[in-house]
Amino acid sequence: MEVFQNGRFSSGEPVYQIGTRNADGTYNVEVFDLMTKGEAEAKLLAMGGQPAAPKPKVKVPTVARIKAMTKNELEAMMRSEGVELDRRKAKNTLVAQVIKHFKDK
Repeated sequence: MEVFQNGRFSSGEPVYQIGTRNADGTYNVEVFDLMTKGEAEAKLLAMGGQPAAPKPKVKVPTVARIKAMTKNELEAMMRSEGVELDRRKAKNTLVAQVIKHFKDK
């Protein structure tokens, strides 16, 4: 079981619940209470669960490195990020998309 975000309170603060992750990335909710992240993590620990390991930091390529990549390299890198590029577009357009993607992270 793990803590996952499942929406937001009316105040805009994230809502967390406890459940198990399915292979397709969806969750089976085990604890339906709407909680803050701290409350959900404390409840998971009280239930005998383990807190989630911190997510590894994403290694962001430099702008110079992005500009030096070929269209095929850009496409492969962005696929690993879950983004599909259209190689029919100009390289400058693809480079701008990639830079924007990593800037928004």
